[in-house]
Amino acid sequence: MRRPPAIIILAALAVGPTAAWAQQTSAVDAGSPAAAMPPPRAPVARRAWLEARLDDILASPGLARAKVSLLVMDPDSAKPLYARNEKLGLNAASNVKIVTEAAALTLLGPEFRWKTTVLAAAPPEGGKTVTGGELRGDLYVRTSGDPTFSTSDLNALAASLTALGLRRVRGGLVIDTTAFDNTTSPPVFDEKDESAAYRAPSSAASLNGNVVTVTITPAPVTGAKARVVVEPKSPAIVLSGGVTTAARRPAAPVVETSDAGNGRTRVTVRGRILAGSEPRTLQRRVVRPETYFGQTFRQVLGKRGITVDGPVRIAAAHKNGLRVLATRESPTLAVVVHELGKRSSNFAAEQLLRTLGGETQGQPGTFGKGLEAVARYLDGIGIARGTYVMKNGSGLYDSNRFSAEQIALVLRTAMRDFRIASEFLASLAVGGADGTLAHRMAGSAAERFVRAKTGTLANVSCLSGIAGAPGSKPLVFSILMNDLPTVAARAAQDRITATLVAYLDPTLAK
Repeated sequence: MRRPPAIIILAALAVGPTAAWAQQTSAVDAGSPAAAMPPPRAPVARRAWLEARLDDILASPGLARAKVSLLVMDPDSAKPLYARNEKLGLNAASNVKIVTEAAALTLLGPEFRWKTTVLAAAPPEGGKTVTGGELRGDLYVRTSGDPTFSTSDLNALAASLTALGLRRVRGGLVIDTTAFDNTTSPPVFDEKDESAAYRAPSSAASLNGNVVTVTITPAPVTGAKARVVVEPKSPAIVLSGGVTTAARRPAAPVVETSDAGNGRTRVTVRGRILAGSEPRTLQRRVVRPETYFGQTFRQVLGKRGITVDGPVRIAAAHKNGLRVLATRESPTLAVVVHELGKRSSNFAAEQLLRTLGGETQGQPGTFGKGLEAVARYLDGIGIARGTYVMKNGSGLYDSNRFSAEQIALVLRTAMRDFRIASEFLASLAVGGADGTLAHRMAGSAAERFVRAKTGTLANVSCLSGIAGAPGSKPLVFSILMNDLPTVAARAAQDRITATLVAYLDPTLAK
């Protein structure tokens, strides 16, 4: 049966084991008439070639038990060029970030920035806040959920305070996190209990992606303890355990984080590292972001010669009567969305979702408000509530369901919206060049002619984006694959994207 003319959506099939994948796919390439033929130049014949080629890829024995939803679309007409189970809702994994990003760029604007502000009570008589090097009262930090905020930003704030002549805070350090509610675990993140950085907690007080970096360097002699360095150094971090330098493999260090009490994070290291090997650097989530932020800032202030007499507290800053002492703004949202599209940061996606809720429906920003904002955006582009499932902003775990048709529609809408199109497209990974596609598509027709977002979970692999060629209008595509090994899915996806590029320009076929 012929497919309608201009969008590809990949539908539901099923995939088996990966052992014979290379043999199976090469057999399809060698034995299929469509695979053996170069793409014709005549439009009608080229369309038939594309359909036959994609049918061959999807008919591979390696995809026999996979569920696949696929759509290729002409973005001008919105007509499908090829479709297979395009309306089938599947786990879209990190392709959900396409939805989060498009909604945020549309509703907040590419120029949006997060702001972190240091404040203190203004003297009633209107005099100087810092006199004789001292601040009488508390020092406040109003946080905003900035996903890019780092230890270097804390140093910059501390430097600004030093420039004001501040040397001593007679009160305490108060961290205001009211831009978000008190929830730190995004929806469905509790499906697993892992220390991995991709499960970093969410908070208005965000620092270094709410993870710590642990570097393990083998000792010069076997049997000795390896050197373990945790960054940043902070009273909020407690290091336990040790790693032994080993003469032979297996030698893999293990790093886990847990609650050390009083908001502190315990970093436990164990296992072995091979003598003479390069240092291993691992990132792990913190337990309480607010404590991590506050205690680290207090230490940074101390290194700058600023003493804080009182304790670190988590509380709301006064609405009135405060004077701004220092401010740090994030990069624009246009830059931050690269964390979603190119690097697939779950943390940035969830911070953005809560920010979206707070900015559109009033603070505190919550996951529920963010999801409501996204639902309104999707309503506006013709994707009705109840036709999809979206429980978080990152796509983590078994929590979200979209069809290839819906993902393709979001892509089409974003690339046709002049206000956000350039920023949105620039955030997608480039095949064979950068981001999560840096090591894929190299040497194929798709290299540098595909911009797309990957999505990977256990037995889930997705790829959605734009395929182009010189002198041709691009195609929108969405490929969602469930119930198959990642290696099999990626091989099929890369062949599909190379086929799309060759369809647009037969001279690029390889």
